[in-house]
Amino acid sequence: MTRERGKSPWLDPNKEGRRSGRQSRRYCSRCGNTVKQFRILRGLNLCEPCVRELEHKRDGQMACKGCGRLAPKEVKEHGGYCLECICPACGRPDPSHIRKTGLCLMCAEGLGEFCRRCGKEAAAQVRKNRGLCNVCAGLGKKKQ
Repeated sequence: MTRERGKSPWLDPNKEGRRSGRQSRRYCSRCGNTVKQFRILRGLNLCEPCVRELEHKRDGQMACKGCGRLAPKEVKEHGGYCLECICPACGRPDPSHIRKTGLCLMCAEGLGEFCRRCGKEAAAQVRKNRGLCNVCAGLGKKKQ
C-alpha cells in the first residue's frame, strides 16, 4: 500500500468521527464497525480488530501466508504470498530464507558465489545484491 508523506493509512475516530460528511459514515467492510468505534484502514476499509485478526490468521486470501502482511492484490496474484515472501529470482515462496538472504534456499544454493546474469565470481557482491554483481546491479563502474 502506497502512502503519501505525513498521511496516516488509518482514519482516526478522534478526527473523522466527529465531523459530518463521508468520513463520518465510514465503516468496516468485514464486521460493520464504524469509524466512531475503531480506527479504519483507508485503503481496505477494515477496522483495527479485523486487521489484527487477519494478520494473525494468515489465510492466504487477504493476508500473506508467510508474514501475515495485509496485501490482498499481491496475495491474490502470487498464490497466497506477498512480494516480500517470494524469491525475486525464481518466483517461489520461501519466507524464512528470503528474509535472511534475499533469495530462496534453492536459488541461494544454486548461485553460490557467481552472478546470475553475467556469471562473474563475486561472493560478497552476490550475497549483498540478491544474486547480482555490482556491475549487473548498476552499482559499480561499467567498463567502457
